[in-house]
Amino acid sequence: MATAEEIFDILGNQTRRMILEMLATSPCYTTEIADRLEIGQKAINEHLRIMQELGLIDLFVLKQKRGSPRKYFKIKDNIRMELFVAPRVFDASIKTEEIDLESIFERYPEYKKFYEDIKFDSEIRAIGRLKENLDYLKKELAEIDNAKAFIERSISETKEQILIGIEELSLSEIDKKVLLEMILRETYDPEKIANSLNIDANEVKESIQRLKYKGVL
Repeated sequence: MATAEEIFDILGNQTRRMILEMLATSPCYTTEIADRLEIGQKAINEHLRIMQELGLIDLFVLKQKRGSPRKYFKIKDNIRMELFVAPRVFDASIKTEEIDLESIFERYPEYKKFYEDIKFDSEIRAIGRLKENLDYLKKELAEIDNAKAFIERSISETKEQILIGIEELSLSEIDKKVLLEMILRETYDPEKIANSLNIDANEVKESIQRLKYKGVL
């Protein structure tokens, strides 16, 4: 999974942002991107390589009526880039998740009708009917966004309470920092914790042992 630094590096580069804007509209091949942005193919290939390695875009090949098959790039399916900034919380991530339609339809049976309208039943593809579906789905999305905002605020407040609770524990400063990394950042690898705190990995391992001995972990 891409780190926050890698994500901001992508978004902070104007060329990569322009490439993503193009791919958000439709898949493109390298020469097409280079011509439209008036940038050399070598530079475009490097930008594409970086975004592909981070799992942001995919490559697929299409046969041409004439000539060699052409490589196209597209934004990866089911990908979501999230930036979460709130008191005590800062997180940026790129996530790829498969949509579990069965569980969604079980919990929200009304959604199945709209999915079938769009995907299967060609006889009801009247613009008016689809417009009604679109309006309904937009309303549902607004309600979900409102619920998500509440959950995110609750997460932020819960993390703040955890931070206050850890500060009140009778632990050394290093043990508190390690515990914060493990609980709030969900980092459990001693090497990663050591890199984040800029300390020796053995100190982290010893801290984890102390926390386990005291029953904190």
